[in-house]
Amino acid sequence: MQPLEGLIVIEIARLLPAPFVGTILRDLGATVVKVEFLPRGDSLRGTELFTLLNRGKYSVALEAEKLHEALSKLLPQAQVLLTNYRPQTQTEMGLIPSVLLQKHPHLVYVNLTGFSDGRPGHDLNFLAESGALDRLRPAPEASPIVPGFLVGDLLGGTASALIRLLAALYHQKQSGKGAYISVAMREEILRWSIASAHLYRLFSGTLPPPSMDFLSGGMPSYRLYRTADNRYLAVAAIEEKFWKELCEFLGRPDLIPYGRSISDPFPHAEMEKIFASATWAEWKERLQETQFCVSPVYTFEEALQMPWASQIWQEGFLTFSPETSLQVPALGEHNEWARQRFGI
Repeated sequence: MQPLEGLIVIEIARLLPAPFVGTILRDLGATVVKVEFLPRGDSLRGTELFTLLNRGKYSVALEAEKLHEALSKLLPQAQVLLTNYRPQTQTEMGLIPSVLLQKHPHLVYVNLTGFSDGRPGHDLNFLAESGALDRLRPAPEASPIVPGFLVGDLLGGTASALIRLLAALYHQKQSGKGAYISVAMREEILRWSIASAHLYRLFSGTLPPPSMDFLSGGMPSYRLYRTADNRYLAVAAIEEKFWKELCEFLGRPDLIPYGRSISDPFPHAEMEKIFASATWAEWKERLQETQFCVSPVYTFEEALQMPWASQIWQEGFLTFSPETSLQVPALGEHNEWARQRFGI
């Protein structure tokens, strides 16, 4: 039996953060009913992202004006309602939290937005206003990078929503009572910024320049090093024992005292010369049996070829799902199923 078997989730959401919550719940065994609006359905239909997010979900397609009637049949039997609408749109669609929870007090209603004040935005906006983006600089005077990994959407949105949702489901099971969970991604990214908060408190209300603190490349023992063929190794030998073992492995025990030195350029320059003396493949071979927290920086394509990645890639995002051939539903494919199951 899968952990969330029997859980019914109604998903009225688009783009990435909220639908990905539904995807993971489905991987854990929940029945996820994706409500789409005619004539087009989800705006991502036909894309690879839609395929990744919607395999194994049930598609119910209807005219927007029929949503209220459909919800009156769906929500009494569902435990979760998952959306991602700004307050004004919630009102226009009849998805007002206080109204729905009054009618369905058992319901856990989760809504993901970018900002608590209801403005529109995307990942880069959430990172910018949370203060996280300013810390993502390769050098103190360099421009912040544009992360290719959607930290705001996935950490501030999907992960934060899942944590709160699962806690609310536990409470629902104990008490029979639901909850409204509003997840604003800008605010959640600030909540996750505990490493920066640690530095802020450590330095009495100021922060070291970006790329010059303990965890952003300021220490020789915790940074990236370029190899002879312009690839990279990630050195994270932050504990003294690992740094000591690394220096001894490299034949440079004289660098042991410099592992956590930030202001001295000498250890950085020496380590850079060492790692630039061989190719990435050569270092990968040399480091294969070592255990002092040094890793080759793989491309995404390379990571997908690793043995440890095969199960994740082939069986879904979580290993609870044994199916390897879940189908992406056609628009409205499960309308008849919903009519029989919920009376829509």
